[in-house]
Amino acid sequence: MEVVLIENHRVPAVTHMLWYRVGAGDDFTGHSGLAHYNEHMMFQGTTTTPSGEFAHIVASHGGHANAFTSHDYTAYYVSIAKEHLPLIMQMEADRMLHLAPSQENFLKEREVIIEERRMSIENKPEALLNEEMQAALYRNHPYHTPIIGWMHEMQALSREDVLAFHAQFYHPANAVLVVAGDITRAELQPLAERYYGTLPAGEKHIRHWRSEPPQRGARTVMLKNENVRQPELVRIYRAPSVGEDDKALVVPSFLLSQIMGGGATSRLYQSLVVRQKLAAGVESSYDGIGIGPGEFEITAIPAGNVGLEQLEAAIDKEVAAMRNEGAITQDELKRAKILLKADTLYARDGLEGMARTLGSLVMAGLDPDYFNGWGALIDRVTIADVHKALDATLDEDNSVTGYLLPSEALRAPVAVEAK
Repeated sequence: MEVVLIENHRVPAVTHMLWYRVGAGDDFTGHSGLAHYNEHMMFQGTTTTPSGEFAHIVASHGGHANAFTSHDYTAYYVSIAKEHLPLIMQMEADRMLHLAPSQENFLKEREVIIEERRMSIENKPEALLNEEMQAALYRNHPYHTPIIGWMHEMQALSREDVLAFHAQFYHPANAVLVVAGDITRAELQPLAERYYGTLPAGEKHIRHWRSEPPQRGARTVMLKNENVRQPELVRIYRAPSVGEDDKALVVPSFLLSQIMGGGATSRLYQSLVVRQKLAAGVESSYDGIGIGPGEFEITAIPAGNVGLEQLEAAIDKEVAAMRNEGAITQDELKRAKILLKADTLYARDGLEGMARTLGSLVMAGLDPDYFNGWGALIDRVTIADVHKALDATLDEDNSVTGYLLPSEALRAPVAVEAK
């Protein structure tokens, strides 16, 4: 097991975060939602600990626990006073090796994740649109499937599925331990060896994910929903990431996102909201920290009686203008660097945030020191680098555009041509 230590001696507390190299991208075929379901079942008892006792013990010692699942990984964390760290390690080792939910708890928790899907996806038009867009963006790659799973497959998940999944992936060789807080290496190492070093190591999971074929043209998705009160335009481009393509484009892509749609001073906001008054809001975001493809997203809400076609045309015009030589200024790049560095500083604030940031980097295949060199990487980016990122990323033929509309159109209908 790899162990990452982040010393922070401001308060006598620690965050213990255990990351497993398995996520929704590794769900068994036809069993989508299995990684997320296994996350829930980790709190439903072992051969020696009753269901719910893990969370109860953590709370009774003044701590709090939670977990999260992505396509790439699943992580479990506990923040607690330093003196209780041995207890947390003992319980984590127990549920790593001896997970044993009862059939009753299995059925109960399956209803919990089904209800979670209803609340977080089925009842939210924006989430439904995103799900449809992801399915259109990825035809072959596992990112095609939602992390929470498709409803009909979730309803068929079994206790045997969970136990088989857990047995295959949950062991020390497939895990990374990140501990942040008031502890030194000399204190942490014997604890890790005592509680995790004695477990059967297992094997590190080697992924054989299907790759995504080249996209031959722009794709579009239209979703009409009775709960929509405000139309919305979303475009997602497949983009470089640290796990694929050119890693050198990742930091420039983060800066491109800041320049283009990162707040009220950004290009899109100033043009579409302030000057042209075509949008009530617009922003862009980029995520390139993962083992699969990255994504660059632009989201816009039209103002007044502006149609989505008009808004889309205005966005395309701004993107085209940014390609011109001299369009991106040194002042814009300098401001973007300041904002991106500030985000880095905020990530350092708090034990959980730091552990989560470092863990996600390691899960993406990066060295933990990548974070320490983040500021220097930002400083080295030039305008030419940002243009390279723009050219590599903002290709409409490598995108999906989504239109979210009311069931009964409140605007002139948007004509969407299949491409």
